[in-house]
Amino acid sequence: MPETTATDDTVNVLQVCTYYYPFTGGIQNIVRSLVTGIDSVTFRVLTSQPRGRGSVDEDDGTKIIRTGSLGNVKSTPISPTFPYRLRQQLAWADIVHYHLPFPLGPVSHLLNRTGDVPVVVTFHDDIIGKEPFIYPYNPILDRVLSEAQAIIVSSPNMRETCARISKFEEKATVIPLGIDVQETEIEPRTLDGNTLLFVGRLVEFKGVRYLISAMKGLDASLSIVGKGPARCSLERHAALEGVSHKVTFEGFVSDDRLEQLYRDANVFVLPSVGENESFGIVQLEAMSHGLPVINTALPTGVPFVSVDGKTGFTVPPGNPDRIAEAARTLFEDSDRYRRYSINAQRRVRSKFDRERMLEKTVEVYRDVL
Repeated sequence: MPETTATDDTVNVLQVCTYYYPFTGGIQNIVRSLVTGIDSVTFRVLTSQPRGRGSVDEDDGTKIIRTGSLGNVKSTPISPTFPYRLRQQLAWADIVHYHLPFPLGPVSHLLNRTGDVPVVVTFHDDIIGKEPFIYPYNPILDRVLSEAQAIIVSSPNMRETCARISKFEEKATVIPLGIDVQETEIEPRTLDGNTLLFVGRLVEFKGVRYLISAMKGLDASLSIVGKGPARCSLERHAALEGVSHKVTFEGFVSDDRLEQLYRDANVFVLPSVGENESFGIVQLEAMSHGLPVINTALPTGVPFVSVDGKTGFTVPPGNPDRIAEAARTLFEDSDRYRRYSINAQRRVRSKFDRERMLEKTVEVYRDVL
């Protein structure tokens, strides 16, 4: 007899992801938004510890099963018990929802031959730059995607240009990521300074070194929020470029401090150079604050979020001169700045409302059942 703790008309959905709250990150935050925001579904989360023994706990009334881990290789936890824990939870689930990239999920899926449990996959982004580790995983991933009843992607760019997903385009649904939007009246930001802001992990594919280099050609200041393995090299790069006096490394900041930095900034920059940047949800936070965005022309959802010539500028990846040129244009053209500020707020409210994301996800669950 399958395990159940819900009434007959309640849908049980098992969310499967690498890590979960209080571990934070883009995917973790989205999974938590689904779990805490959809009341019509009963959720459980199967995830892993970054390291150490497994545990079972609750977050906001949701059961969280964390498998033990010996550590991780290429950002993937080494968790021998994960397939067994998945088998246990599939006895409870009406739907299993995998959040990828997470190689352990698809591998465990095939080991368990899930049978009648429908599969939903949210394909957040492909695995980039981890060859040859990825080679034996490729056929496993393709098989799971072929068996999935539905695939969710965050932008039409991902559905149409990602080689991994384009062959399954007929069952791929675009559900843009969403944030809580303001209900207050839309007002343009006042251009009262020349301050740039970056928020994100300090890793190479974020392209922060090119933003730092752009500061050589700008009479402006830059606040860099976030931590990561590239911080020391970025600080050295700022010194070599002679712009240390213009650049402040804020590190990890509180929510109140981050809010203040969004309010103090004039322009937000997401200078990513790698396709690992599949969406750039921090753009939504910036746009909701009325900040025009300078982003890069990646073949992902990044330029879908903030649109060139409407909510900011899209420049070629890895080009400091173009970043500087775009910033100068915004600083020097107050009418354009005002227009982009209003457009940014309108776009977030019309396209990237968290409630819309939740409603569309529930529709996918209903369809696969």
